[in-house]
Amino acid sequence: MVLYTLANIAQFERKQVAERVKANFTARAQRGLYNGGPVPLGYKLDPEKKGYLAIDDSSADLIREVYRTFLREGCLSKAGVSLNDRGYRLPRLMQGGGDKPRLPFFTADNLHHILTNRAYMGERRYKVGSDFKSVKACWPPIIDEKMFNEVQRVMKKNRYRLKSHSDKRHHYLLTGLVNCAQCGD
Repeated sequence: MVLYTLANIAQFERKQVAERVKANFTARAQRGLYNGGPVPLGYKLDPEKKGYLAIDDSSADLIREVYRTFLREGCLSKAGVSLNDRGYRLPRLMQGGGDKPRLPFFTADNLHHILTNRAYMGERRYKVGSDFKSVKACWPPIIDEKMFNEVQRVMKKNRYRLKSHSDKRHHYLLTGLVNCAQCGD
């Protein structure tokens, strides 16, 4: 009986600790602080302030070029081809963790991730229940809001432009991995 009671108390304490940690993460996110995990490309951890990010000048220029190239080319695949042809490369290692290194070249997938990341315009998104909320982040923006919104508009317009709207559309294993040398698709 004593062991059963001690096990219940230990389980209750674990649950309390988990709830406090979750509440602290949410409170930090509401203040616009960075909670950990892989640092977005273009930023680095600020060694003087915990929870703050500082702009990494060398990779921030790459992020700006990604946004400009996408707006000039008008689609993810052509922007990726353009960036790769001009010799732009992504650093393989990610600061702050990550389960595997990133690809050193641009793909439609990693471009989409960069172009839709609201952290680049100085906004912190976090999840509360099933809803996402946004607050002003405690780090400076790399991209201005006007450019970010223009990219989102172009991406939304492109979303269904060339895709069939049939339920019979298949997802192929090599989609996004193999590109045509002539047209870039």
